Amino acid sequence: MSFLNPARSKLLEIFALNGAMVRGSGARLFDENGEEYLDFLSQYGALPFGHNPERGWAALRAAHEAQIPSLIQPLHSAEAERLAKRLAEVTPGDLSITTLANSGAETVEAAIKLARIRTGRALILSTRNGFHGKTLGALSATGKSLYQQGFNAPAPDFDYVPYGDLDALEARLVASADGIAAFIFEPIQGEGGVVCPPEDYAEAAIALCRKHGVLTILDEIQTGLGRTGQLFACSHFKEAPDMLLLSKALGGGLMPIGACIVRPSAWDDRFGRLHSSTFANNALAATVACATLDQLLEDDQALIRRVAENGTYIRARLEALQRAYPDVIREVRGRGYMLGLEFQPLEERRNSAIMAHAGFNGGVTALIASYLVNVQKVLTAPLFNDSRVLRLQPPLILGRDGLDKAVAALEAVCRIIHENDYYALVRHLVARKGGGDLAEAVPQAATQPASVPKGSLVPGRFGFVIHYTEDEDIFRSDASLRQFSEEELTSWKAWVKGLGAGIVHEIPDVTSRAGKVASGWLLSVPMLPGDMRGKGKAEARQMIADAVAIAGEQGACRVGLGAFTSIVTRGGETVTGSGVPITSGNTLTTVSAVKAVTQICRRTGIALEDAHVVVVGASGAIGRLGAMLLARRAGRMTLVGNARNPFAPRLLSKVADDILSSLARNPRTDAWTPGRLARSVRQMDTEKAIHVAPKAKAGYEHVLSWTTDLEPALADADVVLVATSSDTVLVDPRRLKPGTLVCDVARPPNVQKADLRGTGVLVFDGGLVRPPGDVDLGPFQTLPANIAWGCLSETMLLALSGQERDFSIGSTLTLADADLLSALAEEHGFEPAPAQWYGDMVTEAAINAFAAQFRRKAVDRVAGQIGGQVGGRSGGRANVPSLSSLTSDDTGVRQRSDRFW
Repeated sequence: MSFLNPARSKLLEIFALNGAMVRGSGARLFDENGEEYLDFLSQYGALPFGHNPERGWAALRAAHEAQIPSLIQPLHSAEAERLAKRLAEVTPGDLSITTLANSGAETVEAAIKLARIRTGRALILSTRNGFHGKTLGALSATGKSLYQQGFNAPAPDFDYVPYGDLDALEARLVASADGIAAFIFEPIQGEGGVVCPPEDYAEAAIALCRKHGVLTILDEIQTGLGRTGQLFACSHFKEAPDMLLLSKALGGGLMPIGACIVRPSAWDDRFGRLHSSTFANNALAATVACATLDQLLEDDQALIRRVAENGTYIRARLEALQRAYPDVIREVRGRGYMLGLEFQPLEERRNSAIMAHAGFNGGVTALIASYLVNVQKVLTAPLFNDSRVLRLQPPLILGRDGLDKAVAALEAVCRIIHENDYYALVRHLVARKGGGDLAEAVPQAATQPASVPKGSLVPGRFGFVIHYTEDEDIFRSDASLRQFSEEELTSWKAWVKGLGAGIVHEIPDVTSRAGKVASGWLLSVPMLPGDMRGKGKAEARQMIADAVAIAGEQGACRVGLGAFTSIVTRGGETVTGSGVPITSGNTLTTVSAVKAVTQICRRTGIALEDAHVVVVGASGAIGRLGAMLLARRAGRMTLVGNARNPFAPRLLSKVADDILSSLARNPRTDAWTPGRLARSVRQMDTEKAIHVAPKAKAGYEHVLSWTTDLEPALADADVVLVATSSDTVLVDPRRLKPGTLVCDVARPPNVQKADLRGTGVLVFDGGLVRPPGDVDLGPFQTLPANIAWGCLSETMLLALSGQERDFSIGSTLTLADADLLSALAEEHGFEPAPAQWYGDMVTEAAINAFAAQFRRKAVDRVAGQIGGQVGGRSGGRANVPSLSSLTSDDTGVRQRSDRFW
């Protein structure tokens, strides 16, 4: 763990922006391996002459030689006085009284205090999306909630108007000027995205404020001292602001310093007596600042004039790049050497999971900056206030050769993105030596997501949490990543896990049969099932809780859990209680799987009421509910549990109890036709069935049994439902008897992919649903657009129907909820999806071939039973199914049997 801001260090490590730079000279940086980099950032404009400027160091050496006292407060500081005089000489109009500070934010604080004491008013007006620093007052003036959350900011008496909108400013001044102390704004919004206002906005804003008696504070902490191709952005103004704020470049890249320069009419001696700062008037910072002014002003500001000329040159080159790659670059903004490159919303390209995650979670320009510095050796930085804008702020001394190098590097990025070669963009992240496990962290105990304020949830808006179920998912959602070597892929899985939870796709409106509308977000937990087990469980639970919190911040009225996110949270139990209703999605998943089984049975001639149904994973949430639903009509049933779990027999016995009790309680007027298992229960006393003892259950062994031995259970199965929480293959369908139907609900699949031609076995993926409209999942569209996972469908269904409680939580899903969701599904138009397996549709020919195979199997079984009875001289045939019951697929009885949906 880093001892210097570990959170920031982790972020830098994730994006490979943590290289150790050990030497700097001018616009060049050198790392510990001797690699050279072009500095195209200049510390956000604080290095006007690049690294280690000779004139600045010369001034410091001279101060040292002269033994100038650095700190002598409260005595008179000659160097600070000299700097204040120089600033009065070069600033516009009658700006002439300087208060020195240690940073830009501290300079803003001084201006706010002066404005309030001078006017006797409290309100500070600023602009939306502006940035003025991160101390509490400056943070309150910063018109972006991103920076304020958690700090009880803004403080009282701060408000905002749209940037660049003179009409809005005037309306506010007309309405309440007598309560406004000052209007603070930037001539170009730097951190806000290098946003330039309309021509003459700044000067007109100063005039408007002056007309209404409101002080103006012009924040030139970034734009001042040559950055825009002028000494100050306000150099040409007819009217100067009441206060001009400088910092960054004033220290020449060597010393921290800020300056608030004020007009005499805005000065107040009470402020002068009360405001002070220990380090503000130190002689060393003032000495370097004077040297900085000397260098900027010499030869009639020749350096600044070159910045203006070169700024025009590079902007033209960047605009040509934008015209060449309009699908990548949206806009070029700024003036001089203060430029921003806005990228298109790359999450909308729909062909990359990593770009979607980066786009929605503010990481696009971080990825681009990472590529530029690690591959192209050009240092830039993202704007955290506008995550689509790349900041371009080279040192003022950089000539055209350096500008051309930066443009060439940017062109390489544009070409990569244009060609969808995201592998080239991210390969350096996983190929770097000594990077270690980027996702390595001390596991934290899972915590509840932050509570969402009541009333903030938006009806019909949902979130759904997804994750990689297998390596192939990585390639499905990012095709170019197939270029990874095995070693790179392993490193990539660790890297992407380190990103944490985040929004990755916006799901467009889905309209139900009942006319209700829902839309939502996919949220990614970038982990594989194997990562979520054992030591990774705590990390996975925390990441899922984070995803729920993010969905709540977006106003989701329902969050659904997909695949292993349900398993690792114990069916959602660990993430309930945050104020956002949760569903594991397991109920509708089960219901749709069971209905799909009954539909295929009807199409292929399998009489469920006489069939042997095997449920693999019967003690899990889906397996248990699936067994209870199928038990309503199965001929006999075998429950299969995990042989490695010593508690499996006890758990399976409990499921058997639940099945018998539910069948005993079922009304005898149900529309569905009970099978032999249900009829056996109905033939006995109801109370006895409900409170059946273990010994009494022995009487049902011919219709209901349980085991942990998988192979014998599958040996004579007719229908197999597979629904375990294992992330490995458990069933080889080629080893099953011909005429066996298998429904695999598990994700990742538990049934091995194989060529089943000629085997007589039919396998399909269960739990898939056909919603009332197409569902667009962007780069995560691993299913046809008209098909969705059951857990996602349940999430949408609950959002559409306005259900406000948690659903499908834990391992004991209820038949009552299954029947409720069945009814809601019918009302809103959700149906089981057409049968498919591993992405391939099950063809009509395959179903017909299986039906023929099952008929042969049924005939053989009947013949065997008859032969056995004859051989045993038994005259009774009451339990022998008729051939018509084995082949009929359109009887009224079987049509009624699907009513439970």
